[in-house]
Amino acid sequence: MFCNRAQQPIEAALGHREHKDTTDDSESADVWVSEGWWRIEPGQCSRVYGQPLKERFYFYYATALAANAGAQKPFVWSGKYQFCTDNKAFRVEGDGDCEGRGYRAKGFQQIDLGANTRDYTLDFKDGG
Repeated sequence: MFCNRAQQPIEAALGHREHKDTTDDSESADVWVSEGWWRIEPGQCSRVYGQPLKERFYFYYATALAANAGAQKPFVWSGKYQFCTDNKAFRVEGDGDCEGRGYRAKGFQQIDLGANTRDYTLDFKDGG
């Protein structure tokens, strides 16, 4: 669950690993998936992942849609883990060659849930 505790609306994206069955019955693979955008108004929350959390690590990126008073640019919550995004609503499988596939690479921040967490709420706050 993503909750907006900031003063401005935000748009957020999620990155995660997903188990994907291949066409060959004997094999399956894990793929990185990024998806977004969820627009979340101040004081509101959005369930961005509708399944029990099975992985230890998830990733997020978000940007405020307007700058706070006194700020020159809207705040961005980002990190060093590259995932593909788009300018409109998206779901992208794979985290490589974003530009070559018509997407934009963005740096996502990692969330470490530990070993047995099945539900989690991330609060986006002004300045961090």
